[in-house]
Amino acid sequence: MSGDIALTTSGITPFDERVGGLEHGGTYLVVGAPGPEKMVAALQFVHEGVRAGEHCLFVTNVDIDGLLGVAAAWGFDLWEAWETGLLRIVGFRDDFELRAIRSIAPEEVVEELDSIKGLDLSRIAVDPGAMFLTGGAKTLLGSTFLAWARRQDATVLTTFSVDGGATSLPSSADWLIHATTGRLLLEKRNDGLYQVTLNKSLPGADEREETVSLQLKPGAGLIQPESYPSRRGVDRGGIDENRLLLVSLGGQHASDLEAWATRAFEADVVSEPFEAVSKVQAGERYGGVLIHSPRERIREAVQACRAVRPLTQAAIVFASDDAVRSTDRIQILEAGADDCLTGGLDFRELGLRIKQSIATGAKPVIDEGEGESAEILSLTLEGSNEGRVTPDTFIAEIERRGASPNHAFFCVLDVTSSALASDDLEDALAAQIRHEEGDIVAAGDQRAAVLLQGAREGQLAPFLDRLRSRVDERATDNDARLGIKVLSHPADADRIMEILRTVRGDAA
Repeated sequence: MSGDIALTTSGITPFDERVGGLEHGGTYLVVGAPGPEKMVAALQFVHEGVRAGEHCLFVTNVDIDGLLGVAAAWGFDLWEAWETGLLRIVGFRDDFELRAIRSIAPEEVVEELDSIKGLDLSRIAVDPGAMFLTGGAKTLLGSTFLAWARRQDATVLTTFSVDGGATSLPSSADWLIHATTGRLLLEKRNDGLYQVTLNKSLPGADEREETVSLQLKPGAGLIQPESYPSRRGVDRGGIDENRLLLVSLGGQHASDLEAWATRAFEADVVSEPFEAVSKVQAGERYGGVLIHSPRERIREAVQACRAVRPLTQAAIVFASDDAVRSTDRIQILEAGADDCLTGGLDFRELGLRIKQSIATGAKPVIDEGEGESAEILSLTLEGSNEGRVTPDTFIAEIERRGASPNHAFFCVLDVTSSALASDDLEDALAAQIRHEEGDIVAAGDQRAAVLLQGAREGQLAPFLDRLRSRVDERATDNDARLGIKVLSHPADADRIMEILRTVRGDAA
């Protein structure tokens, strides 16, 4: 970069050391797939500012306590800066995005920001940027917001989510390229590390793109990777990269998958976990192991992965046609899988994932005492009678999990039924949840709430079908009249608490 340009550090040390930082007063997007890393980058950017005594602003749709709690979990203590006014946090209500998009006068939105942001700001972070930039092609709100950002003396960093494994802006968002100073493209690699590349809107003739490798670490944020283990298949003896062991545990498209695997690889197919162990113990030179399972056999898939992992250097990939919960994916990865692909399998993508995993090589298994599993186990409440808890305990769990970056994402169901007594409704719900993985249920008068840990709204159709079928079995009335509303935490946190107060029987 030119020496005439004042620079602002991003707070991500490897990036700042390689690139120098961001242009002071510039407007930047942090672009990447859904995940915590973009929010961590925004928190890291602000933390760097308050450490240097700079006045900063964080614009978010998360409540203040929740944001400060998440920041602390990633290693950024912002409480004192917030209490002293060095950091200002502006939290918009859950329906802000919808109201802003529908507004016929979006300049009122930025006027509101101007009125509350304060003076002498050096840094402004916005997460999620979808609050202002939702809408695909150029929108009046998005243009107005970015024009406001460019007018600031501060450096502005806004997060922007893209679908799936995309590594750049979609064509519908091309207009953002020239409306910003640059984009930080944040991509997760197959070896578990991340890489960030700075794309400037107007790169200088003497500049070249720099891609910097990063590690996302709780308590530290985005940092220099602690190690670069070499695990490429060509460096490991005893494997054949074209040999594949398919552990097919059934499912709607199992036969299609088997036909594809035997054409794409030199594949052996088994249908039970113990058969997979026997094959591997026989000394077969598999480069990869593919475990395919429907949702209802996830536990067997975990057992197969855990049994095979110590016996082979082959890469293990798990695949399911079903959209499974994040808790299931976590267990698969903790059991030793190197990649996990679920929901609407595409054979071309699956083949690419398998080949990339084989080329990268088997990853080391994280010690359960140090990894995520210890926290997952702590969500199982002692004495909860298979997940049944009081409304007060339910509320306390919402608050406790909401403060954790690893457990703050879950769904809450608001369930009503005029056909079932409260105890029967609670029993029907408790029979469907996974209490050992942190699911809980609390019941009131013909109303109940269910917390499904790690679940997102788009994954719940099979669960809801099973629940309605269970209620129909118990109901004596022909019309069970089961009402279900699905709310997602943290986006719907306020509405969730209102419902829980109703379940508890609080006065209106």
